[in-house]
Amino acid sequence: MHLLRRLSIVARPLARLGCVAIGTVYVLIGVLALLALAGIFIEAADEDRLIHVLRNLPGGTIVVWAIIAGAAGYVVWRGIEAWTDPYEFGTNWHGLFVRTGIALSAVGYAVLAYSAARIAAAPVVRGRGEVAEEQRQRTIADVLTWPGGDWFVGAAGLFLLVMGVGQAVLLLRRSYTIEINLEDRTPAVRRGIHALAWYGYAARGVIIALLGYFLLRGGLSDDASRVGDTDTAFDTIGGGLIGDFAFFVVAVGTLAYGLFMYACALFYRFERRGNPKNQTTAAAP
Repeated sequence: MHLLRRLSIVARPLARLGCVAIGTVYVLIGVLALLALAGIFIEAADEDRLIHVLRNLPGGTIVVWAIIAGAAGYVVWRGIEAWTDPYEFGTNWHGLFVRTGIALSAVGYAVLAYSAARIAAAPVVRGRGEVAEEQRQRTIADVLTWPGGDWFVGAAGLFLLVMGVGQAVLLLRRSYTIEINLEDRTPAVRRGIHALAWYGYAARGVIIALLGYFLLRGGLSDDASRVGDTDTAFDTIGGGLIGDFAFFVVAVGTLAYGLFMYACALFYRFERRGNPKNQTTAAAP
């Protein structure tokens, strides 16, 4: 147990670096979406396209590899966090459920780090480069050829839908406060962080739920062309006066989530304080 605690302490910088890396991704996706809405910069607002855009900028490759390293470090940290249990969730069914959720929250960032590394290692392509949606659809098409592949894709979609709804549960229970130290902040800073969390997690929940819906309809119809990416989710939201306003709201919310992750990097809470066992789940930035 002493060794595990020392491992947790040594690995703490990974949490801060990971929050900065992930926050940067969300901030830039939000900015891309807003620029696209304004007609200033017509690019897809998704993670893969963001990597292509950065690579075409001076010094962008360095930023890309820094994001990859930070995301990879965060994946490692979440695994350590789940194993060492610094918030003392325990080993009963509820505690194990929460700790498993912490570990699973790293899966998405592992995919992000892998996808970004794959793009970063490829030759630089000027212009649009690889379209994330098309690549995702090819992958889903391959999965649909497996025995029971449509069930697998549909189940993945249902899982994301539940995760999207779970963001609302997380907000209502303020579970995000478990891993960020608000007690030592001024009232104004606390209000600002709560606002970023609520706005950011709500927007993130909408995007995750839409991604789940795309997968679910792709699995149910056995049609990979019905699966989309983050940019497809933004396009689904947008359209018309009301749709474009909703697009704007979600885009700003995505940016807000990135800023919340920066706040997590500054004020990360590494040990239990209060009574986290009354929370349904730990925050999963």
